[in-house]
Amino acid sequence: MAEIIINNKPYSFSEGESILDVANRNGIKIPTLCWLKDITPTGACRLCLVEVEGLDRLQAACVTYAMDGMKIDTENERVWKNRKQMLDFILIKHPLDCPVCDKAGECELQNTAYDFGMMDEIVSSDKPKDPIVKWNKIVYNQNLCVLCEKCIKTCHEMTGCSALKMEDRGFFNHVTPSRGDTLKCDFCGSCIDRCPVGALLDSQFHHSARVWDLENTVTSSVFSPCGEQVEYGTLEGRIMRAINVGSGQISSNDRFAYKYLDHESRALNPLVNGKETNWDEVTALLKGKIAGLKGSEVALIASSSLTNEAYAAYKKLMTSVGSTNFVAETDLYYGDFYRKYAAKFGTMENIGTLDDVASSDMVFVIGADFRRDCVGVKHKVMNAVVKNGAKLYTVGVRKYEYDTFVAKSFMAEYGDFATALEKVKQDAPAPKPSSNPKVIEVENDPNVYIPAHLAKAEKVTVVIGSEYMMSGTPAEAVLAFCDFIGQDKLKSVIVLNDQVNYMGAIVGGFMGGYTTKQLKGDLDSGKIKLLINAGFNGVKNCPAAQELEASFSKAGTYIAVDLFKKDAPVVLGVKDSLETVGTFTTLDGRLVGVNRIVAAKGSQKTHVQTAAWLGDIIGAEVCSCAYDTFRCDVAPIFGAQDMEMGEVDGHIAKVKTNKWDKTEYTYAKPAEKECVIPVNPRYHTDIRTAKSYLPATENHREYHFPVAAEKLTSAECSDIAKGVLYVTKEF
Repeated sequence: MAEIIINNKPYSFSEGESILDVANRNGIKIPTLCWLKDITPTGACRLCLVEVEGLDRLQAACVTYAMDGMKIDTENERVWKNRKQMLDFILIKHPLDCPVCDKAGECELQNTAYDFGMMDEIVSSDKPKDPIVKWNKIVYNQNLCVLCEKCIKTCHEMTGCSALKMEDRGFFNHVTPSRGDTLKCDFCGSCIDRCPVGALLDSQFHHSARVWDLENTVTSSVFSPCGEQVEYGTLEGRIMRAINVGSGQISSNDRFAYKYLDHESRALNPLVNGKETNWDEVTALLKGKIAGLKGSEVALIASSSLTNEAYAAYKKLMTSVGSTNFVAETDLYYGDFYRKYAAKFGTMENIGTLDDVASSDMVFVIGADFRRDCVGVKHKVMNAVVKNGAKLYTVGVRKYEYDTFVAKSFMAEYGDFATALEKVKQDAPAPKPSSNPKVIEVENDPNVYIPAHLAKAEKVTVVIGSEYMMSGTPAEAVLAFCDFIGQDKLKSVIVLNDQVNYMGAIVGGFMGGYTTKQLKGDLDSGKIKLLINAGFNGVKNCPAAQELEASFSKAGTYIAVDLFKKDAPVVLGVKDSLETVGTFTTLDGRLVGVNRIVAAKGSQKTHVQTAAWLGDIIGAEVCSCAYDTFRCDVAPIFGAQDMEMGEVDGHIAKVKTNKWDKTEYTYAKPAEKECVIPVNPRYHTDIRTAKSYLPATENHREYHFPVAAEKLTSAECSDIAKGVLYVTKEF
């Protein structure tokens, strides 16, 4: 096996590894400011200089590839002296304002200077005094920037936004938005977390607290079904900031959307006919109404954002009274698609894992605007493209921000994905423009077309988003496309959903049985004497959702268990996932933990406690403890009967079993008519994110983003496909 010698000790390496890669893997400390394992190296900071035998000049370890027999010294006096000179050079233009910098205590430059014993400024100089600018939710202090390019490379290679660039040269070199004078990106904040100094900061946290005063707690995202880990910093019971953990990535909602917890419309206590009361009075009121009901007279609809333990508790409540009338909100929007998907694959669960997506060599994204559907999956797709050289193809009703990385895009005009998918299958040479109008040039190389790439591919991913499922295109069109790829090559099929625990609803038994159509029919017929709404809030401009909610009042007794006050005879205030403990199931079937970040400010119960409380009234025995519910009802689903909730680490996954039946489908081009595609507003997924927005006042700064209503066609936006009306949802 090939080896290099570092500090007189041999170490094996793989082809393509740099000296720094080998050193890091073997615990050899080499300082860096510009290096990240998730992006291609830049060699910008030069702090990783090492001596390579046979070369006169010192080499940057991050961009020097290991070669068999190479001898490296990382610790001699020459190396140390040159590294220190590089650090001196960086500090020439870096202001020494650590006492007032938000990055103090977490600053890589500060820590590196300390490691080098640099207590004084060696080279005195005039420091830059450029104005601090605000790029929407990100504050940029050019004076502190060390030109490491981490933010630029992260934004380009990890998020696909390419929203930042370097401008000017020499002393005036600085980072700037790549389009316009502000940022219009995903605002995931990956650039903030990767910045080694205080040049890029979160505008909501900027100068609001010192990092060493924060109490930090890690939990799984309460917005994303990808299971990203988020570290919340709290002070005196209030969330001050949210950041990613390690090399992970989080969404704008994870980072900025938390003020909904303190919204004036929070249901802090039970309400009866709009008036606050207490739990004892509600108990007395309901005992005479709902005790002794038949199972067929009780129904429940649940949000797709509850914890696994909440689903288990509500399911136990329903089955204990002999009712199978329970369903999750995912059925309302995507139920028909999921049933046809399950008929093909034998399951509603996704095929493959997020790691499979990242290691794919060919990816088809079909009807998925990651910015609005699930940005976490985009991060894995970008990993496949940048790290694995995957060919990326998109089929959608618009062009996306990561188009730079797309090998070819196919527009679904009039929302006709079936025709677009036929074009993908038939991808072949097409005329190219020529300077001579009498000559038609054709790219005849078959290797640049999809059939050739597919023939060579070993691991293909198909991602199906809400644009497809809401377009009216038959599910059979994309399922037949899976057959076109072939079972031997198609290793992952990911159906996107923007709700954090929709997969928990699926594995918990809230999908595939009772449907929202049946629920509406039962309500309209007067069959339902008790309706429990566990956190469902319908999209206001979705006719199906509004028609369903209009039928809720036809139940004999209607109880809403919700974070917020709403129009229902009985509203039971409930704790949010940031105010309790539990688990979620990621979209690829992994179990992830939810930890309490802050305490609730009212008398709310958790969903598990509420299910148990309702059980006491109805006459059903339901456990009120989330830990016991996990151990008895959730862990066994994942084959982890002996696991405690505190042991959940994101690595336990449900064993998947699926089949593959050929989809019978004959393509027929539909008539051209306008297709309305409802999408999430940018930076929003549900009522919680909408209520997280607070405009700036004299008393506080702006929090999160306003809900921007959009109605776009190809006439207003060239990125939208012909015949498509892109309409944002109203929460």
